[in-house]
Amino acid sequence: MVALLAFLGVAELVAAAVGPGSAPAIAIGENAIAHTPQDLKEFAISHFGENDKNVLLAGIYATLALMAAVVGLLASLTRRAVAVVSICALGAVAAISAVTQATASLADGLPSLAGALAAVCAVALLLKARPDAPARADVGSKVLEANTLTRRRFIVAGASVAGAGAALYAVGSKALNNIYNATRSRAAVRLPKASNSTPVVGGTGLDVAGLSPYITPNEDFYRVDTALVVPQLSTQSYGLNVHGMVDEAAIYSFDDLLGMELVERTITIVCVSNPVGGPYLGNARWTGVLLADLLRKARPHPGADQLLMTSSDGMTIGADLATVLDGRPALLALGMNGEPLPFEHGFPVRAVIPGVYGYASACKWLVDLEVTTFAAKKAYWVQRGYAERAPVKLESKIDTPASFAQLKAGPVVVAGAAWNPTVGVKAVQVQVDEGPWHEAALAAVESVDTWRLWRWDWDATPGSHSLTVRAVGANGETQTASQAPVVPNGTSGHESVVVTVS
Repeated sequence: MVALLAFLGVAELVAAAVGPGSAPAIAIGENAIAHTPQDLKEFAISHFGENDKNVLLAGIYATLALMAAVVGLLASLTRRAVAVVSICALGAVAAISAVTQATASLADGLPSLAGALAAVCAVALLLKARPDAPARADVGSKVLEANTLTRRRFIVAGASVAGAGAALYAVGSKALNNIYNATRSRAAVRLPKASNSTPVVGGTGLDVAGLSPYITPNEDFYRVDTALVVPQLSTQSYGLNVHGMVDEAAIYSFDDLLGMELVERTITIVCVSNPVGGPYLGNARWTGVLLADLLRKARPHPGADQLLMTSSDGMTIGADLATVLDGRPALLALGMNGEPLPFEHGFPVRAVIPGVYGYASACKWLVDLEVTTFAAKKAYWVQRGYAERAPVKLESKIDTPASFAQLKAGPVVVAGAAWNPTVGVKAVQVQVDEGPWHEAALAAVESVDTWRLWRWDWDATPGSHSLTVRAVGANGETQTASQAPVVPNGTSGHESVVVTVS
């Protein structure tokens, strides 16, 4: 375990010179995410939410510690070479994980190899200092004194290596943060005023305790992605490559995008992993460039049907090209709720396409746009069994009261949100137990691309009750009660909460 500290410490320090994705735990974690069965990914998202990555990293470190302890015991009971072989195997696994990432080079394997070398040296040092036999008072005072000195030497050596490993890890982590942190770059961004904005209307919010606000604050906006390390891109070196089946390929700098006509649109985006009534959606005012304008400059070829988007960490997301060009406000977003994009939400540039689940529209840390076909290129999630095209389903949720709430008989406000991006919501209905459907009062909306808040005043009677909600789209479609799993194109069904009234 002391040797493991040496491995992690030296590797973290070398990673500061190579790149954050080359650190062994991150490389192993990214590899684990790439090869995790889809059912297990959905389990992690549904049970751990936005903490799924922290849980994964904690599990990796705990597993490494356990493996180190087991290897140490085996080495002491059998052959000491077991320790060296195990360390070399760990270094090889971590190095291979690092160099096989989408945007990696051979240099990304160096931190793991350097860490393995340091760990082997640490094992050699500790074995040399390790007592070969327990001290016994009946074998003579000279032997007792020699073994006592050996023990002290071993403890000092072990403590020194462990301390050095921990210190190097701390220094390496701090250096990684300082070198690859783009906070200054983001702080220097000044978003020009949008020339065309969604009109702000009154009455979009409802004064109900526990109800979501109409505009989701940046700090509360959901985050679901596969990035263990949030990419830190500088605007100075940023470039967006537009290419593929186009007449005019181009590379745009961040300043180029800032200099284009900027629009501001309020748009609700939804994650395909959102369960019925779940939290993985939000509504924000996005500032950016219309994707359709950029693509028309490129002049896509006839027959192209996919816009393959790639993030700086190699994630690929495929959008239906016809959807991008059909007149909806599909954006290259540069701002979110009046400020530059937060790092967790894609700074400096991301895509936001209304009416399409995030896995097929909302590419963060966007660096590449390729006009192609679905037949020629399969995006990350499509390779894992998801549908190529993923329109957001008509859905609704109950924010308050919460499930299993204990309520007093009398007036109770039931409230939540409903969404049907690009179509709109014209009605929300609430059912108590198996009774009739009651019309809820609706808040105003700024456009059909946003969710709609609602409330229904219920005269609650004593007993256990089930409250169920459904929405009706502006096109007359009624939200289905039929339940569907996340894969291949999102869940469906009615949300119900059970409450007790006394």
